[in-house]
Amino acid sequence: MQHLELWSLDELCDHAFDIFDELAPDNLSASDYQTYQQHYEDRSYVDLLPPGAGWEELAGGELDPELHFEAQIGLSGEAGAEDQILARILLSRDKDETLCHALWRGQF
Repeated sequence: MQHLELWSLDELCDHAFDIFDELAPDNLSASDYQTYQQHYEDRSYVDLLPPGAGWEELAGGELDPELHFEAQIGLSGEAGAEDQILARILLSRDKDETLCHALWRGQF
């Protein structure tokens, strides 16, 4: 069996933020992107979750729950307001796997 070089969960979070930062200006509404830019330092977050429904079809095959994660990136709500998810990004912990699919606010 091939030895896989894996991202740690912290590295995967950083990787998800890097992808988000690169793609967000072209995929979020101007308003959502501006809000993110104003509040990212104190309210941004990333949550790693098992891949949700619909990812297998988008990825074109089965996903390994040990390797594949959905990174939800958003802004935490203020004063009890609901969190605002801006992107859902499907990633692999395998550093050699190029799998990356994103759904942006308004697409989910």
